[in-house]
Amino acid sequence: MTTADPTPPPGMVLGFVGAGTLGTGLALALHQAGCPVGSVSSRRFQSARALADKIPGCVPFPTAQEAAEAADLVFITTPDSVIETVAGDVRWRHGQYVVHCCGALGREALQAAESQGAETGAFHPFQTFAGLDEPALTVNRLAGVTFAVSAEGRLESFLKELADRLGGRAVSITEELRPLYHASAVLSCGYLVTLLEAAVQVWQAAGFTEEDALNALAPVARATLENVASLGPRDGVTGPLYRGDVVTVRRHLEALSRSRPDVARLYLSLTEKALPLAMQLGMGPDGIEALERTLAEFDDRRPDTQRPGSWQSDAHQSSAVPPSGDEPGAGPLDADLTNADPANVDPSRVVQPEARRL
Repeated sequence: MTTADPTPPPGMVLGFVGAGTLGTGLALALHQAGCPVGSVSSRRFQSARALADKIPGCVPFPTAQEAAEAADLVFITTPDSVIETVAGDVRWRHGQYVVHCCGALGREALQAAESQGAETGAFHPFQTFAGLDEPALTVNRLAGVTFAVSAEGRLESFLKELADRLGGRAVSITEELRPLYHASAVLSCGYLVTLLEAAVQVWQAAGFTEEDALNALAPVARATLENVASLGPRDGVTGPLYRGDVVTVRRHLEALSRSRPDVARLYLSLTEKALPLAMQLGMGPDGIEALERTLAEFDDRRPDTQRPGSWQSDAHQSSAVPPSGDEPGAGPLDADLTNADPANVDPSRVVQPEARRL
């Protein structure tokens, strides 16, 4: 499905099926970038009309079929669960372009359109649009984001050009890698909220309100994201594990096990995942052994801590070389402390570099 033409012809009319938050925001953003948006339909005709009223020359239609007939390239911006249904219900023209904006689905969702001779693709903005009362505000969140493009030939080139016009960055994602790509999106967005919710619950367990918790957590969460964005995970990380403070890790687990056992299990899992990075930052074999004893004591899910795929095997397979003792951020336990039972270690004797303090 390739052609010698680098992009579809200039002046191509864009159409939208679905005028919700994403459809409205993307249509407005493309209009502002100089792309002609000529048609729109939506499950609720009022939504289509509201979007069309904001774009000169755009016509609202009551059906997806009519909106598709009036456009050269159609973006299907419906809920993910009905993309395939929409693609199957519309009669497409040979050579027409049909694109969905779902992160989890590949081009297979548009197989019905492709079987009729249309060229298909996916154009997914790596961004969250939650919390927007007005769909038009989506335009602001599209600026500067990464767009995952799955297409071939001239359609791929054109979608990358659209990402550039929107001030974003296009990356090509193959069909087989799309689940990994979308899992990353969920980890960095939806599950980040899950993690922050757990932190709120811990504040509540200490007697504070949700408002108190959010007032405390929001600034540090923002600063952490800014640090990771500018420095990378290795240099942007803080916390007791990364400075070799097994004693504090143990105290956290003791407190969480008493007040929020569910969060204690989450803390365990995160500590397991964090161990390879802690090794890169200077935690040596003795510190790892002390941490292993602590985690094994609290891990009621796994009596056999040596099972395949455990945090121990992941950590010991890390190929990173620990930094030298004078490298900024290096913070292993004192040599005479790491062989001790963490419960009996004097916290004042644990090496705790300021760079890793929280």
